Amino acid sequence: MNDESRKFFETARDHLQIYMAKQRVMSQNTIASYKQAINQYLSFLVENKSIKYEAVCFRNWSAANINEYLLYLENERNIAASTRNQRLFAIRAFMKYARMANPELGHASLEVQSIAKAREDTEPVAFLSEKAVQCLLSQPGTATKIGLRDSCFMVLMYDTAVRDCEMLSLRINSLDLDRKCPTARLEGKGNKVRYVPLMKKTAEYVRKYLEIFHPAPTRHADDWLFYTVSHGRRHKMSDDNVARFLAKYSKMAHAKCGEVFEKVTPHQFRHTRAMHLYRNGMPLQLLSEFMGHASLASTQIYAYADTEMKRLAIEKSSQSMEENISTKPAWQTDEEITVLIPISELYKSLDTVRPASTEKKECSFFKRVLLIPVPDDHGKSVNPFAQVYGSACQDNAADSCMAFKHGTPPARWPKAACRKYCLLVRS
Repeated sequence: MNDESRKFFETARDHLQIYMAKQRVMSQNTIASYKQAINQYLSFLVENKSIKYEAVCFRNWSAANINEYLLYLENERNIAASTRNQRLFAIRAFMKYARMANPELGHASLEVQSIAKAREDTEPVAFLSEKAVQCLLSQPGTATKIGLRDSCFMVLMYDTAVRDCEMLSLRINSLDLDRKCPTARLEGKGNKVRYVPLMKKTAEYVRKYLEIFHPAPTRHADDWLFYTVSHGRRHKMSDDNVARFLAKYSKMAHAKCGEVFEKVTPHQFRHTRAMHLYRNGMPLQLLSEFMGHASLASTQIYAYADTEMKRLAIEKSSQSMEENISTKPAWQTDEEITVLIPISELYKSLDTVRPASTEKKECSFFKRVLLIPVPDDHGKSVNPFAQVYGSACQDNAADSCMAFKHGTPPARWPKAACRKYCLLVRS
């Protein structure tokens, strides 16, 4: 290993073990994610660029190589744009630290910072209906130990809307079941702690689970809540184990209820619970805290996704408009109606009694004019006489006809309103 390679590996070590872990105090999950991104790029250099692992140095961390690596991820590994961007952000962070530790790397670091992220397609979140959730949660049953464990896991995951990693990190002392309102203590991203309430039925499930899997005589507060046994020892349950039994039960539930996805993921439990809470009136600000989001913007996806709430709001608005529309005619008897004519025809008739000058003449052959609005090209009902009398006519259509009531037409006419109609009432 030469001096350049040694400097690279020492910088990578300090970045992960000192800067991120001790100075920034980042969570172990975040550090593991950044470490994985760096290792994957090193594997790319070894396998695709024919560079020996022990010979890697900062000269290999050029913008050209990194762009080639990102294209490799997109075209050959077929990863999502969000994953591709996560890899880029990890590389950017490492090169930014390398620039601080080694100022001579400033130019290379700035080139990497200028690499653009990929555009991510924003699709509505996928979530299950309440009927689908009930069907899915009923699949494990409680007749067997494994069924009880899996049932408790899914019920608790749905009720608390936790991330998969938060769920697997629960310990017995994370739950407080003796309070009037049982709670769960969750450690989210960035080691942020939040407390969420447990519903009564969920607490009953957990108590029954603890009796079987954590008997009181052998129970320790810091034991993993959900575990697997290997070689006689308890180990924290893995992501793969969760994915395996969720796939099994979702397939069973899909055969009984078509609303259940063929393959339900842990994160879809989280989205589903969030959507159900939002539909039942939980404000976005409170939902954001419940979900452990760092920003309210992250919670907005649930507002965009719920087309059912949009449909109900539109129906309610339409119903309200229909109720406010008056069907009572503006005239007293049918004998008062003279004729329904276009305004353009009214112009012609009035032009016969109106001189070319601006002097107004009386038109005593009608009493008043009632406007019947016709929607324009943009779907709006426009008061054609507002252009003559000003914006006040928008508030009181009768005011726009005062001149006609006294038999005097206006000096000028709104020619843009020729497509509107008027109702002439006999004087």
